[in-house]
Amino acid sequence: MKAPICEVCLKTDDILCPADEKKLQDGVISELDVKVARLLYKLIGDADMEFKKAVEAGDLIVIVVGEGDVPITIGKGGKNIKALMRELGKRIRVIEAVEVKGTDDVKKLATDLLYPAGVFGVNIVYKPGGGTYYKVLVLNRDRRKLPEKAEVLESILSQIAGEDVKINFI
Repeated sequence: MKAPICEVCLKTDDILCPADEKKLQDGVISELDVKVARLLYKLIGDADMEFKKAVEAGDLIVIVVGEGDVPITIGKGGKNIKALMRELGKRIRVIEAVEVKGTDDVKKLATDLLYPAGVFGVNIVYKPGGGTYYKVLVLNRDRRKLPEKAEVLESILSQIAGEDVKINFI
């Protein structure tokens, strides 16, 4: 399993090697990343999958994994996710990592995260003082289908995309 921390740190509890400790202090990884990586390692072991990062907002934790690794992470019958939910005490969504280069990438992330609500489209909005943000358009009839409050989902999308993301209902 590939993770943001080394294999030795995955296997040990409570202590990180100097290199991973520096990553934690520099903000490259978070405490949540370390915790989720270790829990996943205990559940999945040396499976061929990649854990990228975990993002938390409100009552929801989003686990970002490598391409095609969602089924392995969820586990047969959802057993891995259920175990993670018990350990972390929060709801969990697993989505595939996407390198954000434009609106199509943000749309894929939003579609995965907002499911079962549909994403109508994504626009880039240019602010008057300079700078941009992504506007994710969701049909008004899907408002009740969102897995969490719009503000929480905006926060998660912004953290994953590395850009400001707003959700608008049309």
